[in-house]
Amino acid sequence: MNKNNTRFYEIDFLRFVAAVAVVLFHYMYRGFAKGGSSPISFAPFDQYAQYGYLGVHLFFMISGFVILLTAMKRDVSQFVISRIVRLYPAFWAGVTFSALMIVFFGGELFSVSFSQYLSNLSMVDGYLGVKPIDGVYWTLLVEIKFYALIFALLLFKRVENIDWFLGAWLAVLVVNIVAPLPKAIQFFLFPEWAPYFISGAVFFLLKLRGIKAGYLALLAVSYILVLYEIKNEAVLLTDYYSTAFSAVIPMVVVTLFFLIFGLIIVNKLTFFRSIWAVKIGALTYPLYLIHQNVGYILFNLFDGLVNKYILLVAVIAFVLLIAWLIHHLVEKNLGLLMKNLLNQWEYKAKTLLSWH
Repeated sequence: MNKNNTRFYEIDFLRFVAAVAVVLFHYMYRGFAKGGSSPISFAPFDQYAQYGYLGVHLFFMISGFVILLTAMKRDVSQFVISRIVRLYPAFWAGVTFSALMIVFFGGELFSVSFSQYLSNLSMVDGYLGVKPIDGVYWTLLVEIKFYALIFALLLFKRVENIDWFLGAWLAVLVVNIVAPLPKAIQFFLFPEWAPYFISGAVFFLLKLRGIKAGYLALLAVSYILVLYEIKNEAVLLTDYYSTAFSAVIPMVVVTLFFLIFGLIIVNKLTFFRSIWAVKIGALTYPLYLIHQNVGYILFNLFDGLVNKYILLVAVIAFVLLIAWLIHHLVEKNLGLLMKNLLNQWEYKAKTLLSWH
């Protein structure tokens, strides 16, 4: 952490690693393996890239960790403002850039309508039955569910008792394995992804409040549930891609994630504490938002014109450049403008309420 004990540089670095893993999964495996989005096969390296999807799992663990860091320092209105400012400026830029790329270069493979574009700007289009412009947006819907749970804890002033909430959540997830709960409850508690958020949150509590037996127990249960979900996921992926997905490899990788977080909370990864970790970490969100379909479009446009590995590097460099531009031109400027405006509205609202 920095001198104010509010930044984990190691987490910034992990964000970037997770994003790169997802990029390689899409570019070197998924695009060719499913749906014909990319005409380029990267065999035999695709057998390694196919496990890049685990970057999403790492993202969810990171989210569980950092959202508690955010929530512990803010009241409910400030939490909402922080999430809006964090998510929407880059998202609007990403949706717009991806839509423009599709309009001008999408050809027959990709299409977008204006109404679809407007709906996507809400970020909850998936709940409205509208197709996302880019497939990666589904993870944001999962994130929003987690934010909603933290929002509820803040609203009822129970965030300090988050450990009890996490324990109850885990208990419900265990029950769900034995006797599946109603779909409505599963929707709000998202059992296939919840263990990652919970484990990240528990790691934060271990860092904040020290090593306690209860926290270690919560971590152990969440880890077991993670392994259970990975086993199920391997079966689903094998069926979806008609390619063998090992359950052992993801289990080993996710175990490594847990070990890395453990090293972070005991200050054994301090060599990552560099301003460069912050700089590359800042690119992660816009990179994640714009890489998939934009990359596929570029692969289709330049296939056969240049060596595929040179093209791969060039496409990654291009989306990194766009991510850098979005961060510096949109996230920083529009984010600051939105933050100031929302803080003013919050102040006026609280002032009016205090008069009554």
